[in-house]
Amino acid sequence: MLNDKTLKSALQTGALLPVYMVCGDDIYLKKQALSRITQAVVSPDDDMNLVRYNFGVSMQELYDELNGFPVMSDKKCVVLSDFDIEKAPKSDLEQLIEIIGDPCDTSVFVLYFGNTDIDLKKSKKVKSVVAAVTKAGGDVVCLEHKSAEELVRWLCSSAKKQGLVLSPKNAQYITEICSTDINFLTNELTKLCVYTKEGEITKQIIDKVCVKSVDASIFDLSSKVILGDTAGAMKLLDELYYMNIDSMPIFYNIASAYVDMYRVSEAKREGRNNIDELAEQFGIPSNRVFLLRKAANNLRKFDSNKLSLSFDAIIKTEKELKSYSITDRVAVEKLVVRLIYIMKTGESLD
Repeated sequence: MLNDKTLKSALQTGALLPVYMVCGDDIYLKKQALSRITQAVVSPDDDMNLVRYNFGVSMQELYDELNGFPVMSDKKCVVLSDFDIEKAPKSDLEQLIEIIGDPCDTSVFVLYFGNTDIDLKKSKKVKSVVAAVTKAGGDVVCLEHKSAEELVRWLCSSAKKQGLVLSPKNAQYITEICSTDINFLTNELTKLCVYTKEGEITKQIIDKVCVKSVDASIFDLSSKVILGDTAGAMKLLDELYYMNIDSMPIFYNIASAYVDMYRVSEAKREGRNNIDELAEQFGIPSNRVFLLRKAANNLRKFDSNKLSLSFDAIIKTEKELKSYSITDRVAVEKLVVRLIYIMKTGESLD
């Protein structure tokens, strides 16, 4: 299985595989990989030998194109985008596997899942396609979001190339308030570089220029609740509702902050203090491990009684949200007040 680095390295050697299957959760890296593959096969202005299809194309047409001769070139590149492996007719899936298994010397076939999620580990249908790709001498290019550490290094390096200074601490702050998607981060970094012009990209500049993601805003709400900042929490809650954010994701994000604290608390009680190992145990992606680190830091403000009372309040609010006994917004606002009161006093409000 290839990643962005090993794909780039392999293509630089001039070695082309008959089939590439490009997938993963990072849209930017997938687009970059597709561009690298197609440009390795045909020149950028060669529209005759770069053929693109979408899900729904006739398998016979796909087969004919792959087996047709390139026009004034050694090879052609045929791209099939977002073939729905799970929902495709059985006959189409079977024919696609046959086509993959019979590669043509003058064609490179790219199965590109740019906007479609596939499950490489559990789906039997996906596994059958992967097996066909590898058997035909091709490979899977899996492009997942980079880890937090990789994103920080990338942001710092990219800023340096523009003649600017971005500290690792501020680079991490950007990933936390904006996104872990490189496509989004690229846009934000471009804005920061244009605005800063010279010197250092400071936290003040980041706060002024960058667009904070909805997830980050909700996460900030959780932080303000745990810090006991009632005014700040209510102000941010108003902003979220002004953006028409639904109550349920707000509620579940607040709840998840307490779940993370409970996980860390139980792990420490058992003598397990390695956050990275704990994240792996719970299947938390590497770019979200910082949430567990924050949970470990937040635990200093809590004891078992406060955590227990907080979970009681969270469960009560979930019942209120599902019973429609009060409006969703009122339920969430009451939860914020209850949790802050518990954190400050160690007692339940009602």
